[in-house]
Amino acid sequence: MKIAIDVHSLGTQSGGNETYCRQLLRGLAHSPGENQYELFYTNPSALSAVDPAGGAFHFTPIPKNPIVRICAVLPRLLAQTKPDVFHAQYVLPPFVKTRTVLAIHDLAHEHFPEFFHPVEALRMKTLVRWSAKRANHIMTISEFSAADIARRFDLPRERITVAHLAASPDFHPRDKAQSQEHLARKYGLAMPFILYVGRIQGRKNLPRLVEAYARLRKQGLDAKLVMVGKKDWQSEQLLGKIKELGLEDCVLFPGFVPFDDLPLFYNAAEVFVFPSFFEGFGLPVVESMASGVPTITSFGSSLEEVAGDGALLIDPRDTDSITAALGKVLGDPALQRDLAARGLERSKQFTAGNLAEKALAVYRSLA
Repeated sequence: MKIAIDVHSLGTQSGGNETYCRQLLRGLAHSPGENQYELFYTNPSALSAVDPAGGAFHFTPIPKNPIVRICAVLPRLLAQTKPDVFHAQYVLPPFVKTRTVLAIHDLAHEHFPEFFHPVEALRMKTLVRWSAKRANHIMTISEFSAADIARRFDLPRERITVAHLAASPDFHPRDKAQSQEHLARKYGLAMPFILYVGRIQGRKNLPRLVEAYARLRKQGLDAKLVMVGKKDWQSEQLLGKIKELGLEDCVLFPGFVPFDDLPLFYNAAEVFVFPSFFEGFGLPVVESMASGVPTITSFGSSLEEVAGDGALLIDPRDTDSITAALGKVLGDPALQRDLAARGLERSKQFTAGNLAEKALAVYRSLA
């Protein structure tokens, strides 16, 4: 088969979209067969996303501008290359005769448009629905998202395939003291600390996390709060809340950290908390559990499905719930050990290669 894939998110520090592309390509690179892959990219760092020796990959640059990329360049390239299947993310180009697979990770823009730029929310609300109706098949990353997409867009459930993501093998229990020493030396971090990893944006519910943290500080907590990730839409609201509560010296932002350092942040933390309102999967939760770190996350959306019994669940709309969960875990070493053990076991349910295996099955069914 000849398969074209839009991998424009590679190298953009775009969180889940980029992780999805990396896991898909690495899995395809190690899959048997004589498939040819035409990869459309915008960032030169995409060229290092896979080992060229591991598969038949050909990279073609496309513009970063989404209007030019989707409306003009991709239709022309697909007409020229004539793939058997085209795999896109969220939005399909117009005027495409190729059989299509559409990746939709979640419908956060439908449920929480207030957490998106108004123009982006309108664009997504219009184009994702239009694309979903046209696609030959849809791939998503949780049963929750599959049911949501089928219900919201009135689509047959059999047109949707679920393929979970998985934590990289780099995420595993490590020596805590050595991890802390490395982070103290490289990032100047003070220990101990509570950890969050993900986009710094409104949907992640971080102002409420900071409020919960402030309450614990008043009760005598001396741990820092470390938020790892790229600042995004509405991050200024979080910074305003931190200033309002006088926590500028206690809440730390290392920014988007190199992948090699990320496992060390998990292993150095006392507890990981991911209080997001809405996720299609929530890979940081799996990474934390795979690292053997006590994990707290939200009920609702896909996070319950992903966490299973490996994490403590909170109500993301209730500051008291977040405060109580953090206080409970930080004050109970036995609970910390129990959560770490249950998280490790739960993380084993998400295996590398699952995404590529499911994608190949879909490609074959269409081609």
